[in-house]
Amino acid sequence: MIPRQRSPAPGRVRHVASSDHTCGGTVRAQESVLRNLLQGEKQYVIPLYQRTYSWKRDQLGRLWTDITDLMHAGDGEGHFLGSIVLAPSPTTTASGIQSWLVIDGQQRITTLSILLCAIRDHYKENLPPLARKIDVQYLTNEFSDPPERYKLMPTQADREAWVALLEGKPTAGGEDILGSAYRFFRGRLETFSNSEDIQRIEQIVVGELSFVDIYAQAGDNVYRIFESLNNTGLKLTQADLLRNYIFMRLPNSADRVYREKWLPIQEILDEKQLVDLIWLDLVLKKKRATQHSIYREQQKHLDLLGGEDEVESWVGELYRLALVFKRILDPEKETDPTIRHALDRLQRWRATVVYPAALRILLSYEEGKLEAAEVAAVLRVIESYLVRQMIVGTVRAGNNVLLSDLVTSFDDQIPDAKTVTRILTRQRGRFPTDEAVRDAMVDHPFYWRGKGWQKYFILQCLEEGFGRAERVDFKSSELSIEHILPQSLTRDWEKVLLEEIGEGESLQDVHEQVVHTIGNLTLSAYNGRLSNKRFSEKKEILASSGLVMNIRIAAKDRWGIREIRKRSEELAELAITVWPGPDDSAPVEPQSPKLAAVRQVLTEIPSGRWTNYLAVAQAAGTHRGTVSRWLAEYPLPNGHRVLRSDGSIPAVLSAGVGSPERQVELLESEGVSFGANGKAEKGQHMGFTDLVRIVEGESES
Repeated sequence: MIPRQRSPAPGRVRHVASSDHTCGGTVRAQESVLRNLLQGEKQYVIPLYQRTYSWKRDQLGRLWTDITDLMHAGDGEGHFLGSIVLAPSPTTTASGIQSWLVIDGQQRITTLSILLCAIRDHYKENLPPLARKIDVQYLTNEFSDPPERYKLMPTQADREAWVALLEGKPTAGGEDILGSAYRFFRGRLETFSNSEDIQRIEQIVVGELSFVDIYAQAGDNVYRIFESLNNTGLKLTQADLLRNYIFMRLPNSADRVYREKWLPIQEILDEKQLVDLIWLDLVLKKKRATQHSIYREQQKHLDLLGGEDEVESWVGELYRLALVFKRILDPEKETDPTIRHALDRLQRWRATVVYPAALRILLSYEEGKLEAAEVAAVLRVIESYLVRQMIVGTVRAGNNVLLSDLVTSFDDQIPDAKTVTRILTRQRGRFPTDEAVRDAMVDHPFYWRGKGWQKYFILQCLEEGFGRAERVDFKSSELSIEHILPQSLTRDWEKVLLEEIGEGESLQDVHEQVVHTIGNLTLSAYNGRLSNKRFSEKKEILASSGLVMNIRIAAKDRWGIREIRKRSEELAELAITVWPGPDDSAPVEPQSPKLAAVRQVLTEIPSGRWTNYLAVAQAAGTHRGTVSRWLAEYPLPNGHRVLRSDGSIPAVLSAGVGSPERQVELLESEGVSFGANGKAEKGQHMGFTDLVRIVEGESES
């Protein structure tokens, strides 16, 4: 969850002067935004003693969530990103450009500059004047020559990749870490369907993400400043700040309130959970905040209270919320078995985005407005919303805002299942339909969707959905996900597939179409024993399993494409029952999520690499023919990087390529090698598993 903080209006700064005794000089600080930092003839140089650029997908994802949260807020709020410490460069540029050393904050300023490159290149296709505006205002010093031309100069190890991005070279967006960040942002930008959204993102990046710029003076020892900044102790948390302020407001009763109400909160929640609770209290009050600003927003609330009695009453209410919140965090604390089971399911999904709605629902239960069965039904709707999105592979940016906004949407209504279903259905068509779930479970590579624990959870719930009286202890068992048709084909398995292969299909393509679909997956404790064995041998092992799904598989005479697709269809029907869908009567905003998914996958293909139609289709969750048609009809990003599976140029070229010779020329300029047979080198190929890993992120933990 990303709480929200108000930042200064563009152009407004707050000046602060302070002494830096470590360095023997005076520093000047001002609160500002990226527009003020980058506009004008300036250059920011990352010194040699700084580490190279290192932000990965998790950090990029958090920044992107902050930005999309601000888009949904729509109320002029901003987000504070921390400090950037600068010092005058000891050297003067040949053209007289004002040059600064970036002592601290280089990861943030580099990331935002990469994002501006991505926005600029997105504009180039439809709005060239806006692309030029970003270049001139934020990325380059127009009338200077390299290297003074570049407003940002990373360390030497990063400069080649950075200049390639700035200059739009064919090698831009490669597999280096800057190229990875660039492709990440290009992929996210492709999920928006209109230019107004992109312009809003630009506005947020340059005008609503605020910093404190700290300027050292000429003559200061900049390395000592850097050393001091990176050897400081632990920072105060938002909970620390709030705790201090609360007890400052309780001069006569601080000891008693701390002992009776605040200390019990700290005993049941750790520091992070306490920060979450303080934020959730603001959400329930229908106030927007980010985890960087909860102290400020709670301080405003406390300032509206009267004497000590009102402050103590608020602490008491926070303790009541903590007791309920603890049951969400630890379902074993819930006494009602129906609610405990529903909370346990959400905990196994690790659905922290549901905290606001779940807390509001449990409070309604505490107040006697909902029965236990109704609470479980509402929680199942929210679970269905998240599970169906994972199955279908739809874009989930902004889910934290949408789900926390459920609290506001309830108003004075009782948050029952029907109300929550209607609200979630109306939210930009994000609640996948039964038809979308069926299509995804039959055609999508389920094995490469979501996180490992989420796939395990879905298979476990489907097993439980068969309704067998004998229950399996999933917590103590050592079950893992197993492929029936193995990922690496043996001669025996090749014979099975060759019996069903169609004209013009290759064995590799047919295998990739079904091997990772849910119909070919099960849970088993015998992965080592099953391995790549023939189906007749796997049957004997699966028949002794305690799982219904394995007994059903063991009852089959053979295991090929027909059996896998049939099982996928059966599991899809079961999933639709286990996880109820949206309200068909509610109006849904029309959109093309599959085309957006294809655009995102294509954007993530690095320069110097190529892929094929089936890989793109499976990574995006659609059909190979659909990808081929869209590439021919629309000028999609990186369409020239999609070839036949053997590396040859396709008969139907992607829109805008022009000719086979031109496609080869483009790819060679990016570093792709072609052999004497006219086919791209296999070593530079990206399969759908490579694409999914990039799009979904590397971490499974």
